[in-house]
Amino acid sequence: MTDMSKSKGWCCSPAGCYKFNKDMEKPQTKEICICAAMKMPDGYIVRGHRHGDCFHTASVIPRYADMSFESVPQGFVTSKNRFVTREQGRKLQDAAGIKSADPEGYRGNTLFSEDLY
Repeated sequence: MTDMSKSKGWCCSPAGCYKFNKDMEKPQTKEICICAAMKMPDGYIVRGHRHGDCFHTASVIPRYADMSFESVPQGFVTSKNRFVTREQGRKLQDAAGIKSADPEGYRGNTLFSEDLY
C-alpha cells in the first residue's frame, strides 16, 4: 500500500486517505461506518470494535450494569460521528462503494462489524 500522506493533493486521517477536489478546499469524502456501536436509552453511544465489545463496555458502566441489552439499538458510528442503524450503515457502505471485508460478503440489507474489518 502506498503512503499517500506526503503526496500533494491528498488528505489523510485515521479513516483513510482522500484526494482533494480540484479547488483544494476540502477532501472528497463519503460518509462511511467506522466502528460498531449501541445507542443507550439515555442517548449515550457505546462504541467498540465489535458489537460484543460494546456489550462488555456497557456492562461495566455503573448506570448500565444491571440492564438487559436485548432491546438496545445496535448500529455503527460513522466518519461524520453519527450513530446509524445496521440497515442505514449498509446503505452508506454501498453508496461509498465499499465492499464487505467478510470473505462471504454482505448478508442481506444489514451491516455487521465483520463487514468493516
